Amino acid sequence: MIAVVFALEYESAVYRARSKPQLLVDSWVLGAMGVRCIPPFEAKLSRVSPDIVISAGFAGGLTPETQVGDLVIGQNFTDPGLLEKLSGLPGWRLGDLYTADAIVEVSTEKLRLGASTGAVVADLETAHLAEVCQRRGIPLVSIRCISDAAGDDMPVPADVLMNPLTGRPEPLALFRHLVSKPLCVPAFNALLRNAKTAQSTLARGLDQVVSTLLRN
Repeated sequence: MIAVVFALEYESAVYRARSKPQLLVDSWVLGAMGVRCIPPFEAKLSRVSPDIVISAGFAGGLTPETQVGDLVIGQNFTDPGLLEKLSGLPGWRLGDLYTADAIVEVSTEKLRLGASTGAVVADLETAHLAEVCQRRGIPLVSIRCISDAAGDDMPVPADVLMNPLTGRPEPLALFRHLVSKPLCVPAFNALLRNAKTAQSTLARGLDQVVSTLLRN
């Protein structure tokens, strides 16, 4: 069985809405960001032992070449045998992934991280999921869709955009911030459009990856 694992509901929404129930594929939403994803992930694994885990979700670009909607296989966290099966998929970029402690909000910091780590994208969960999978001997595939490019600053602070404890939006805090800083509104609307692009692109990419793994 393949477990497709998302940290947050909004990352998974389009894929889960369009995917048909399959005995060999299941979707898990952990409902937690960063290192907080470990307990719900381990709770899932205590009940089900998948043959493959796909760590899926959004990421921030760390190099000028990466654009919103780019699909990336995190080669440094992907099982070598599975990476070989997936490396020929059209429309995918292979590159290293960096798991940060918090959302990287400023473009200059994204570019600095890209230069210092050699990674092309940053997320919050993959390294933590990979550590759990390694302990349990479960092969992992790391895939991400870029929702904010390296040159994009976050239009609102990350802790205003969503609660870091729950991974859910904070509508009242967000409303107050945008009312107090109306110049942020156009960039915030662009962020929402980019997230929708990433949702749809990630869903299509997951269909490719899952189909390839099932065939092999």
